Amino acid sequence: MGKKIFKQYPPPAGTVVEPGEADLGSLDGKLVAVIGYGTMGRAHALNLRRSGVEVVIGARPGAESGNKARGKGFDVLSVGEAVAAGDVVMLMLPDESMATVYARDVAPNLKSTAAMGFAHGFAIAFDQVLPDPGRPVFLVAPKGQGDMLAEAHAAGSGVPGLLAVTEDSPVETWDLAASYALAVGCLVGGGFVTTFRAECVSDQFGEQVVLCGGVIELLKSAFDIMVAAGYDETNAYFECVHELKLITDLLHRHGIDGMRDRISGTAAYGGLTRGPRLIDDRVRENMKRILSEIEAGEFAEEFLRNHPETENLARTEAESPLARTGRKVLPRLHPDETTD
Repeated sequence: MGKKIFKQYPPPAGTVVEPGEADLGSLDGKLVAVIGYGTMGRAHALNLRRSGVEVVIGARPGAESGNKARGKGFDVLSVGEAVAAGDVVMLMLPDESMATVYARDVAPNLKSTAAMGFAHGFAIAFDQVLPDPGRPVFLVAPKGQGDMLAEAHAAGSGVPGLLAVTEDSPVETWDLAASYALAVGCLVGGGFVTTFRAECVSDQFGEQVVLCGGVIELLKSAFDIMVAAGYDETNAYFECVHELKLITDLLHRHGIDGMRDRISGTAAYGGLTRGPRLIDDRVRENMKRILSEIEAGEFAEEFLRNHPETENLARTEAESPLARTGRKVLPRLHPDETTD
């Protein structure tokens, strides 16, 4: 058994677990079945094995992901067989596949004593998976992309993570979550206690209004406006897209005030005075509306209904002037990398 890690069970939201406060005891003698070997599943599997935890991979027969896992030396079973073998079953499937695979392959094969784990809160937050009452169910959500997590762990480091446990899980599930987070490298910078719902809603909101929605639309609009005004596409690309990394790197390392201190006076004044004109009350109302849609489950329902359209939408965006310019500029900037 692992040591008692928390001072209070359940720990209050915002509690932070540091790497030195956790141990791997709650995983002693346990087989972790990682179901799904995509980017994040691969990272978890590799990091668990590197931490001395026994791992088996569950994949569809004939799936390329299973071949990739075998290439890394993992035992690969069918999903049902891996679930039946696992003491901890880590579901690393796409959100849109979770309900079907859970009902078909996971629920019928789970040991009565097995714990279930997730790296994202969607399935629990929006009732795609309804665990048996009293089953240990936890969330360990890395705040970093899968390849980044694997590379950091291999270098002896990791990323911060979010930890959650369902309300009717046994209290010791919290210690299991912390042990698992330590094993996969999600306590470096802190493991922050939250809930499945809070992790899922905040993740979707950040993706939609900032990271994958708001920023991209801002870049596309700024690029189009410059080009329409007669400026060269390459120049517009450099100013509207390429230099974004310079600012995000400063933000990541130094915060907002530190970033302002490290840019030119012209850039600082222009940003401080023009940024609020751009992000006005109308934009904030749109953000609030998007948050309400996420909280009400409207986005989840829409996504599950329409997710096959994602590829078509992405293909259309790939033909935008900004995307085409990027494909011309990027090989010059990164000649040793591919852009697909």
